[in-house]
Amino acid sequence: MKIFWLIFSLIILFILFCPFSLELVYQETVSLKIGYIFPMIRILPKKPQKKKKTVKKTSEEKEKKSKNPVIEFTKKNGLDGLIELLKEIVGIVVKLADTIRRHITVSRLRLDLLTVGDDPADTAMKYGYACSAIYPLLSMLDRHIRIKKHDVYIDAGFNAEKTQVRFILKARIMPIFVIIGLVEALIKGLKIFVKIKQ
Repeated sequence: MKIFWLIFSLIILFILFCPFSLELVYQETVSLKIGYIFPMIRILPKKPQKKKKTVKKTSEEKEKKSKNPVIEFTKKNGLDGLIELLKEIVGIVVKLADTIRRHITVSRLRLDLLTVGDDPADTAMKYGYACSAIYPLLSMLDRHIRIKKHDVYIDAGFNAEKTQVRFILKARIMPIFVIIGLVEALIKGLKIFVKIKQ
């Protein structure tokens, strides 16, 4: 029995600490893949889906749907009550984002940008604008997210025909940190839900 619990504990630890991976690539089209233990699964671009048949809703179903709990809450508590509620919701989202952000590791970030304008002067201006916008953003990311490797190449395409962009992002996070953040957010969210329903 002890061996069973030991193996079970090891499996749970493996599941919680095996990193969840994300790979985002942009080059004319967006490609998004996610992976966890098993090989990466493609999320974007999506495969074309068959059209689902629409089912007509009855008048009773429409009436049930029309009763919005947020609207009912606003009627009871007024605009001040709604604003306080929104502040609480935003606080939960910010806290969750901060918890997850602190544990994200970007293993690779690469940007290749070739700026092209209508004429050489416009190309130079677009190149300067791109540099002044992108490098501070990268610096901000460096301060808030752990980035192991980043390569940014920005060039002015005086002889090119059109602007070209290639972006690669590979990141990972351990599920344990996501679960902790989600549980905290869920507990606080349930309190808000109870408040709305009262």
